[in-house]
Formats: sequence, C-alpha cells, structure tokens
Amino acid sequence: MSSTLSQADIDNLIEELSEFSLQFMWTLRQEAMRAFEPLGLRPVKALLLELIGRGMIHPKELAEILDTVPPAISSMLTELETQDLLARAIDPNDRRRVILQLTEKGQAMRQQLKEAWYKTGVTRLKRLSPEDLAALIRIYRKIVEEA
Repeated sequence: MSSTLSQADIDNLIEELSEFSLQFMWTLRQEAMRAFEPLGLRPVKALLLELIGRGMIHPKELAEILDTVPPAISSMLTELETQDLLARAIDPNDRRRVILQLTEKGQAMRQQLKEAWYKTGVTRLKRLSPEDLAALIRIYRKIVEEA
C-alpha cells in the first residue's frame, strides 16, 4: 500500500491517526475509570497489579515502565499493601532490594479487573470481524514492540 501513496499522503494519514489516538486514549481512560472504580481501584493501581502479576516485581522497574518517580510508585504500593492486595519481601538475590508479590486477595482482584476490562471492551470489539480483530492484534503488537 505504501508504494501507491506519496510521502505527503502517508504523513497525512499519520497525522489523522495521531489526532484520533488522543481521543481514543481518553475514551479508554474514561472506560477504565468506570470499570475499575466499582472495585475500589483507579486505573493506574489496576495496571500496577497487572504488571506485578506478570512478573514485574521491583518498584524501580514499575517506576520506569510508568514513567514516574519512585516515591509516587512507593505511595501507590503502600496503598495496595494496606488493602492486602500485595506483599513486599526482601529480594533473596540482593538484600538491599524489595520484591513485590500479589497476595491471594491481590490475585483474585487481578482476575476481577481482567473480567471488568473484558466486559468494558467486548461490546465495542464484537462489532469487528474476526479478520479485523486479528489485524488489530497484529497492529497493536507492532506498535508496542520494543524498538
């Protein structure tokens, strides 16, 4: 397709997609708020639980992924710990570091969050054909893969 389009056409498509993406991000943020707040969590804390559940167990790593300062992450982790959703332990490989793990309650919450997010998107995504869904997944993978 790119061989039939001029560079100006490609630049215009990228600009249009960029403008649309901002609206899309805002829509997703609003939907995340509606999906997760009944469970008592804001989207960023839901994301923290998901990342920890996927194996990102060091606060510094989470701060880097979320592009925030360690004290902000520490504060959110303390709140999640107070809710008994995660536990901190000393890293056996480096006693100066802390590792994070979901508690049983945290694992259950992570599952509830996944279910709530699925329900949020299912109506919108079911309007797409299986081919469109597969293409969207391929596109998302390309966008988020490491450069």
